Amino acid sequence: MRWFFLFLILVLLPFFFKMSTFILTIINLTMIYTLAAMGLNLIMGYTGQVSIGHGAFMSIGAYTSAILVLKLSVPLPFSILIATILSGVFGLALGFPALRLFGFYLAITTMGFAVAVEQLIGAWEKVTGGHIGMRNIPRLGNELQSYYIILVILIICIYVFQIITSHRTGRALKAIRENPMVATTFGVNLTYFKVLAFVIGSAYAGLAGAIYAHTIGYIAPHNFGLGKSLELLAIVVIGGMGITMGPIFGSALYTILPFFFSRIGFSTSIIFGSILVLVVLFMPRGIAYYFYNLWLKFGELPIVLMKRVKKSNEGKDLQLSFGKMHYIESGNGEKVVLCIHGNFGSCKWFKPLMARLKNKRILAVDLPNFGDSSRADSSLQFYARAVNEFIEKMQIKPAVVAHSLGGAVGMLLAINHPESLRSLVLVDPCPVDGLTTPTENMPYLELYKTNRSIVRKSIVGLLKNVKDRKFVEQLVDDALKMNPDSVYPHADELGRFNIVEKAKSISVPVLVLWGELDTLLTRKQMERTAQALNGELRILKNIGHSAFVEDPDLFIDVVKDYL
Repeated sequence: MRWFFLFLILVLLPFFFKMSTFILTIINLTMIYTLAAMGLNLIMGYTGQVSIGHGAFMSIGAYTSAILVLKLSVPLPFSILIATILSGVFGLALGFPALRLFGFYLAITTMGFAVAVEQLIGAWEKVTGGHIGMRNIPRLGNELQSYYIILVILIICIYVFQIITSHRTGRALKAIRENPMVATTFGVNLTYFKVLAFVIGSAYAGLAGAIYAHTIGYIAPHNFGLGKSLELLAIVVIGGMGITMGPIFGSALYTILPFFFSRIGFSTSIIFGSILVLVVLFMPRGIAYYFYNLWLKFGELPIVLMKRVKKSNEGKDLQLSFGKMHYIESGNGEKVVLCIHGNFGSCKWFKPLMARLKNKRILAVDLPNFGDSSRADSSLQFYARAVNEFIEKMQIKPAVVAHSLGGAVGMLLAINHPESLRSLVLVDPCPVDGLTTPTENMPYLELYKTNRSIVRKSIVGLLKNVKDRKFVEQLVDDALKMNPDSVYPHADELGRFNIVEKAKSISVPVLVLWGELDTLLTRKQMERTAQALNGELRILKNIGHSAFVEDPDLFIDVVKDYL
């Protein structure tokens, strides 16, 4: 949805701000250089091949399209397409010799290619106009028409670029960048992927060159010389190598900066060079990386805060010693089932189960610090006492279904208050010997406090089999209600959680369920857990971390004897 709104803003931008021809030209140039820099980003940022001749491919695309239109009367769309393909062919021709070259030597070779192309174009006067260049090149349209044409092309190219870099090809290119020898060991074809990067990157530059020719209407060899190649290199470095949106930031800075300093008379080359030095020294990953981090931390914070304070319009509140405990209820059977959710969860996770299990009274609670329950102590022992207090006040003796972090709560409840429950069903629970959060994942926990998109990505990743996206969005909104001060304490306590010895005292029947597609827990962890609890382990095929959400009917069939 956010991409749709961004696209809508870009479409309406010229009308909202009533942009002049001058400003539209600047924006059009920014998009053109973004296209060219994206190609270089694929070669350098993703594959790790140093190229200082990228401007040559822009010149090939620009001159090819201009010549086809002016001298052969080829329709403009076809001339741009042919120019793009021809640039890719030249990239193929340069890519094979580049296979034997690395680092400095590859940089010198590509630089020589750029100088050679510039000199050849300048010497071929009858066709290219020599160093004087070519004038009166047919344009895409006026500046506004050009804006929309280039915008559509850019969006398509970004989409294609993301497809390339986010799947197998992207992983192979990154593996080559990090360590070609290790990449080969894992079956990556170095020849294929290195040449592929050069072909696609060159085609992007050729497309940018062709659009440049038909936007400005004039081209000359010096427009695409070695200086242009170095500027494209600087755009990629400043924007952020290996980041899809990096070229956008670098190109915007490169295009807009000269117009800010044009009246001062100060050299923009010095300014741009100084920015390059500062970025390399203090922002080595590029502007886009740090901007993206700021967005992750603060960009969606207003949405998160609004979701956090929004109260649920369903369920009831039960007043307990620590405050209120929110819960929802369904069914009216004699048997009672109490459902305890996991980390970043809420009582709503059990709604699919409630919709199908009508012959039993089901209560699903929001643990303290979750959903609409009161904020309180963040310890698992406290959660177990709170659930026991809820059970006593409701005067029930339920079968308990506990999920993930709630599984640890359910185990503690069975150890400390065995008289409070009839049986215990653990759905992909925290293992009896704890679940340690890897050190490299700790920064993501901070983002869970402020960024809805990150939370959504995690939940969607756990619920791959769930088709009801509206329901998933409700779960995401409820996840944001979790007390942010509890995030780190939960991770810390789950890492230290160990009840292997105490588990032997559990006397109620225990069933442990594990989905074979679960990415958080392993089969060995669940086998150890079931063994320590003297319980039964059942493995569910084609199920992930939350069986009662992903396949409620299968879940009911498996656990019916324990409910």
